[in-house]
Amino acid sequence: MLFQVRELAQHCNVSPDTVRHYTRIGLLEPTHDPVNGYRQYNASDSTRLNFIRRTKTLGFSLNEIKRILTECQKGKSPCPMVRDL
Repeated sequence: MLFQVRELAQHCNVSPDTVRHYTRIGLLEPTHDPVNGYRQYNASDSTRLNFIRRTKTLGFSLNEIKRILTECQKGKSPCPMVRDL
Protein backbone atom coordinates (compact mmCIF):
# COMPACT_ATOMS: atom_id res chain seq x y z
CA MET A 1 0.00 0.00 0.00
CA LEU A 2 1.29 3.45 -0.90
CA PHE A 3 0.39 6.63 0.94
CA GLN A 4 0.64 10.28 0.05
CA VAL A 5 1.58 12.75 2.78
CA ARG A 6 -1.95 13.37 4.03
CA GLU A 7 -2.87 9.67 3.94
CA LEU A 8 0.22 8.67 5.92
CA ALA A 9 -0.46 11.43 8.43
CA GLN A 10 -4.03 10.24 8.95
CA HIS A 11 -2.93 6.61 9.15
CA CYS A 12 -0.37 7.41 11.88
CA ASN A 13 -2.41 10.10 13.66
CA VAL A 14 0.03 12.97 13.05
CA SER A 15 -0.24 16.18 11.06
CA PRO A 16 0.82 16.38 7.41
CA ASP A 17 3.34 19.03 8.51
CA THR A 18 4.94 16.46 10.82
CA VAL A 19 5.34 14.02 7.92
CA ARG A 20 6.84 16.77 5.75
CA HIS A 21 9.22 17.85 8.52
CA TYR A 22 10.44 14.30 9.17
CA THR A 23 10.97 13.91 5.43
CA ARG A 24 12.95 17.17 5.22
CA ILE A 25 15.29 16.14 8.03
CA GLY A 26 15.77 12.63 6.63
CA LEU A 27 13.83 10.53 9.11
CA LEU A 28 11.47 9.43 6.34
CA GLU A 29 12.67 8.68 2.82
CA PRO A 30 9.74 8.39 0.43
CA THR A 31 9.92 7.49 -3.21
CA HIS A 32 8.49 9.79 -5.85
CA ASP A 33 5.69 8.95 -8.25
CA PRO A 34 7.28 9.10 -11.72
CA VAL A 35 4.08 10.46 -13.24
CA ASN A 36 3.30 13.39 -10.95
CA GLY A 37 6.34 13.63 -8.64
CA TYR A 38 4.26 13.26 -5.46
CA ARG A 39 5.98 11.67 -2.50
CA GLN A 40 4.90 8.09 -1.92
CA TYR A 41 5.25 6.43 1.46
CA ASN A 42 4.95 2.68 1.99
CA ALA A 43 4.12 0.40 4.92
CA SER A 44 7.70 0.53 6.23
CA ASP A 45 7.47 4.33 6.33
CA SER A 46 4.31 3.94 8.40
CA THR A 47 6.13 1.59 10.78
CA ARG A 48 9.05 4.01 10.99
CA LEU A 49 6.77 6.96 11.70
CA ASN A 50 5.06 5.04 14.50
CA PHE A 51 8.50 4.14 15.91
CA ILE A 52 9.48 7.83 15.84
CA ARG A 53 6.29 8.78 17.67
CA ARG A 54 6.84 6.14 20.36
CA THR A 55 10.50 7.02 20.93
CA LYS A 56 9.63 10.71 21.20
CA THR A 57 7.19 9.87 24.01
CA LEU A 58 10.10 8.15 25.79
CA GLY A 59 12.02 11.43 25.70
CA PHE A 60 14.39 10.88 22.78
CA SER A 61 15.17 13.89 20.58
CA LEU A 62 14.82 13.75 16.79
CA ASN A 63 18.62 13.79 16.46
CA GLU A 64 18.90 10.81 18.80
CA ILE A 65 16.16 8.98 16.91
CA LYS A 66 17.99 9.64 13.65
CA ARG A 67 21.18 8.17 15.13
CA ILE A 68 19.28 5.06 16.28
CA LEU A 69 17.70 4.57 12.85
CA THR A 70 21.06 5.08 11.12
CA GLU A 71 22.60 2.30 13.23
CA CYS A 72 19.71 0.01 12.33
CA GLN A 73 20.15 0.74 8.61
CA LYS A 74 23.82 -0.25 8.91
CA GLY A 75 22.68 -3.62 10.23
CA LYS A 76 24.01 -2.91 13.70
CA SER A 77 22.15 -3.30 16.96
CA PRO A 78 21.42 0.15 18.40
CA CYS A 79 20.89 -1.23 21.93
CA PRO A 80 24.23 -0.08 23.42
CA MET A 81 23.72 3.40 22.00
CA VAL A 82 20.14 3.56 23.28
CA ARG A 83 21.31 2.61 26.76
CA ASP A 84 23.93 5.37 26.63
CA LEU A 85 21.40 7.93 25.46
